[in-house]
Amino acid sequence: MIEKTSIFAKILLAFLVAALICVPVTAHEESAADIAAELSLQSDELFTAAESILLDTKAIVKDESVDQDIRDLAKTIHLVSHELEDIAADLQEDSAELQTLAADPVANKAAIETLLGEMQTGATEYNAKLEAQHENIHDLVFVVPESREDNADAVHDAAHAAGDVCDHLIENIEAMQGILSGAPADASASASQNTCISVADVTVEVTEISEHSNELFTSAESILLDTKAIVKDESVDQDIRDLAKTIHLVSHELEDIAADLQEDSAELQTLGANPGANKDAMKVIIVEMQTSVTEYTGKLEAQHENIHDLVFVAPESREDNADAVHDAAHAAEDIADHLSEHLGDLESALDAPAATPAATASGSASGSTESMPAPGFGVLAAICGIFGAVAYVARRQ
Repeated sequence: MIEKTSIFAKILLAFLVAALICVPVTAHEESAADIAAELSLQSDELFTAAESILLDTKAIVKDESVDQDIRDLAKTIHLVSHELEDIAADLQEDSAELQTLAADPVANKAAIETLLGEMQTGATEYNAKLEAQHENIHDLVFVVPESREDNADAVHDAAHAAGDVCDHLIENIEAMQGILSGAPADASASASQNTCISVADVTVEVTEISEHSNELFTSAESILLDTKAIVKDESVDQDIRDLAKTIHLVSHELEDIAADLQEDSAELQTLGANPGANKDAMKVIIVEMQTSVTEYTGKLEAQHENIHDLVFVAPESREDNADAVHDAAHAAEDIADHLSEHLGDLESALDAPAATPAATASGSASGSTESMPAPGFGVLAAICGIFGAVAYVARRQ
């Protein structure tokens, strides 16, 4: 009887050990969707910090009672804050797309990895530009008069907060990359990248190109009209009017370039109805448009300093016009970047290799079968083996 009890005790102990080994310890781990949500919040925080730095430095720069050297120091930080705001806006766009893709991280693994790489680069760039202004920001805190102490402190606090957010954002990116490294590539997603591009896909790109071309024209027109309002206002100091006139003359050139882009995009829409037959003609137009976009951006960037100077020197009566010029210029830079991207995407679409649908489908099916082994079979086999052993010993006894 003792020997029989001992055997059952040993079997029971073996079963308990097997159960402890086979059953995983449950612990809360963040999912890709959780991290994507955090990245979205952190991108918003970086934008808010940049905006705070921008507004508080602008308040110092515009205050004529403040010593000019201090205003120049604030202006240096202010100009960088525009770049920080642009980077943060890109991070916001990427994080919004990331949230959509993170709903199915396996199927969207490749696209998510690309976005994470872009966000990591953006966060690193943001941090570097911020750190480069570290000394200027602290100097500003020490030298501002009491009347602008709150603005300088706000700049300082926003900069330090943004630095911490950047670090956490990069950590979250690395965490999501770790999650993806354990996820298998989705066979159907890979297969879809090899299929030939349809007329519908080309139409999507051509439509985006047309819309962005129209937006560039609108931006140029906005700059033209607002600078004209300043130039025509005789109550404004002549030097300020001359500065506005310089920008105004360039806006005419921008409008001409944008008009050419509109014509080219209209022709692309016509040719895009049959991209296979019109491939070569479309490629010629794409090259022309890329050249025009580069020229538009170059002329706009050449006025970057003039536009910011206009914002700082415009009297209160023309502050809205100067701000409108500034906003239109920055918007146009972003639009030009997106237009250039869509032109590149259209060119890639025209060069996309064709694949045999049947072969693609069968490859996808076989790939998905191999990548889905039956979960938990080893655990089941171990438990069955233990029960078998128990039954065998019981029969022997």
